[in-house]
Amino acid sequence: MNQAAGEIWFYHLESASVEETLPPLIEKCLDRGWRALVLSPSAERLQALDSHLWTWKPNSWLPHHSPGSQEGHVAPIQLGDSQGEARAAEAVFLLDGASWGPLEGVSRIFVLFDGRDPDNVTHARQQWRVAKEAGLSPTYWRQGEDGRWAKNG
Repeated sequence: MNQAAGEIWFYHLESASVEETLPPLIEKCLDRGWRALVLSPSAERLQALDSHLWTWKPNSWLPHHSPGSQEGHVAPIQLGDSQGEARAAEAVFLLDGASWGPLEGVSRIFVLFDGRDPDNVTHARQQWRVAKEAGLSPTYWRQGEDGRWAKNG
């Protein structure tokens, strides 16, 4: 990690899916005026999100660029498999074990990890340690039985 982001939040997905959790978080970032970058090493995940973000709920529209998109205008959300192709973003979402790169200008990193996948949990723990060693104060979020997210620890 080259430079510190403002905050790093870990979302432990146990019952909710990425498809259920990600869009509301992105909406909150857009409400703040932030641009968002969603990273995953999985081309299948990115392709599914490309379709899902357009129609995830009836009255919502999350304008985004697909991975590798070279369009002239810049959408507030970008999907990609590496931070190198990213345009400036204040919020970075890491899925499927994606890792962060240079963090200049990043206000918040969101690590969404599947608590049912041991490899995902192991990777999230490694990212937590790296964040702590870099002087960040990571925050852990867990979904309660009522479906609401709450900070733990």
